[in-house]
Amino acid sequence: MTLLFALLACSDVSPPENGARLGPVVQLQDWFTSCFLLEGGGEVVLFDACWRSARLEKTLGEQGLTPSDVTHVLVTHGHDDHVGALEVLPNAQVWALAAEAELVETATDGAVALDRTLADGDSFPLAGETVEVYAVPGHTDGSAVYLVGGTLVFGDAGLVNAAGELVAVPEDRSDDPAQAEESVRALAERLAPRAEEIEWIAPAHSAAIAGFAPLADF
Repeated sequence: MTLLFALLACSDVSPPENGARLGPVVQLQDWFTSCFLLEGGGEVVLFDACWRSARLEKTLGEQGLTPSDVTHVLVTHGHDDHVGALEVLPNAQVWALAAEAELVETATDGAVALDRTLADGDSFPLAGETVEVYAVPGHTDGSAVYLVGGTLVFGDAGLVNAAGELVAVPEDRSDDPAQAEESVRALAERLAPRAEEIEWIAPAHSAAIAGFAPLADF
């Protein structure tokens, strides 16, 4: 699935940028995908765990960290290119929406079970920031977007194309493409009263895009 995504989708995608600072998070690129790092208060948080273990070790090292330093992984969804490197994070608690628990376990061949199940609307402190959880079902049943310090960690809820527009991922990549798009439009409506707070939208399979307007125009 992951290689096919790369072949079909990435020719029209603004590519991820390793080391990009997006508010409080840093994008860690792993070929055509990425995960996001948040540090503070003695906690090291990853939003997703990228794909390849060796690459994650390298990108963490570029930030002065080792896999053992990671305390939490918040999963946007359980596809293998988002949880593939969980195996090298021995001290990390793994959190995701409850609907994603089975997919995470399947993608890791049963090696990883969730330490905490999240729900839409949850809000909690991590690494000196407040993290808010938004359910965006459609790409998978338990897909989530996380808002942290003005940055929307977007997972596969969308991507930024070569023209600089926030668009849906290819339809054949989502379990329910129509629901996935409706979930993003509903998210835009929920966040519209807080539009000025949104500084970055950070998808996993592309570069980030600034501001709330791309989400409003989705």
